[in-house]
Amino acid sequence: MTLETLLVATGAVTGTGVLAWWRYLDATTLRPTTQTAEQITAAAPPALRPAAFILSDPAQSNLMFEALELGHHDRGFPHIARWDYTPHGIDVEVQMLGGQKLGDWTSEDTTETLATYFAVPSVTAVGTDPSHVRLSLRVFDTLTDSIPTDVVSCAEQEAAPEQQVTPESVGVDLEAVPVGVAEDGSPWLLRVLGSQILVAGATGSGKGSVLHSIIGGLGPAIRAGLVDVWMCDPKGGAEFGSGADRLFVRFGVDAATILGMLSEAVELMDERLVRMRRSGTRKLYPTTDEPLMLIVIDEAAALSSYASREEQNEFRRLSGLLLSKGRAAAVVVVAALQDPSKETMPNRQLFSVRIGLRLDEPTQTAMVHGQGARDRGARCDQISELTPGVGYVGEDGTTGFKRVRAFWVSDDAVDAIVDAFSPAGVDTAPAADYSGFDPDDLGDGNTDHGPVAA
Repeated sequence: MTLETLLVATGAVTGTGVLAWWRYLDATTLRPTTQTAEQITAAAPPALRPAAFILSDPAQSNLMFEALELGHHDRGFPHIARWDYTPHGIDVEVQMLGGQKLGDWTSEDTTETLATYFAVPSVTAVGTDPSHVRLSLRVFDTLTDSIPTDVVSCAEQEAAPEQQVTPESVGVDLEAVPVGVAEDGSPWLLRVLGSQILVAGATGSGKGSVLHSIIGGLGPAIRAGLVDVWMCDPKGGAEFGSGADRLFVRFGVDAATILGMLSEAVELMDERLVRMRRSGTRKLYPTTDEPLMLIVIDEAAALSSYASREEQNEFRRLSGLLLSKGRAAAVVVVAALQDPSKETMPNRQLFSVRIGLRLDEPTQTAMVHGQGARDRGARCDQISELTPGVGYVGEDGTTGFKRVRAFWVSDDAVDAIVDAFSPAGVDTAPAADYSGFDPDDLGDGNTDHGPVAA
């Protein structure tokens, strides 16, 4: 068997190979160490046989490394520590050669050449442990198909009348809110409590799906009064208007109203912090008396860049106060924007969770996730326009990124979320039975008191 014949055979693989691949993964066990390269290659899925042939034969992998100038018979070759099948193809753990740096492997020229050599659509490279790099050979995109949200049908749990209302009693973990799926098939769980969240993406990248998924995931806690949603929709209310005066405790559609809301939020946050200081509370856990304040700002650039100079300055001041002081007081800001530049969101370094959806330029990935983000696996500029909601999530304290896709939330699903999770209004009706009440009876048994003065 030669590499040339494998490449020809691979060309015959069609889309039906995806289903076969999932079945193959279900049946796959660890590869016997006694297998030959030919046996391993023959057992591999057709789309991955060239890669399996190279990875299972050290002579072939060394030829590849030398061709890519990543190794040489005089200096030695990188060591393939292990490789395993994954839902998207193959992951390869490589120990780099002494003197190499991560950028030697993560550059686009190198990854594109590796993809050509392995005969796969794409290869990504990310650093793992020191001196180690993980190559991900991608044949199948597990995030191609959108998944509709089902939060309304799944959220039946309510606290019993005698039970204290807590996030746990209504089935919501505020530090692990399901908002989509990850590349490995696991749920995408977003930490809301204790975070400040930035969502950046071009037009049509799925920012609305992320915001609606967050709100839907918090739905039972909103209904129970554990989360108050303050919605800032400077697009005139077209996106989130169905929740006005129902799902949201505050709703603003213009700069003046939104700035008033943010000013009120800062005042309430400061009052809450005073109470915490007096009671010796370092971190607030939401209750119905002190709910989590979720402040959602859609298209934040309308306030940070396109409003008047005075309004821009006020927005930056208020948002900076909320972002810098809100974490301990259970005040969470979720801001969505198209342009992640410093001019558009000057306080972007204060967001602890950053979600980069499809972006237009490679430099914008660094604006969202920091310098070197593309070398660490975040390729927001390479996300397809056909997969809205796909993005890379980075969190403070971690160097890697998780590739995810938010749930698809249709217009009907948005209406269902509003209907299902809007908090019940205060019942002002009298509790006693007044069906026999006579307004003319003054208590003396006489209902005829003559004419009443106007």
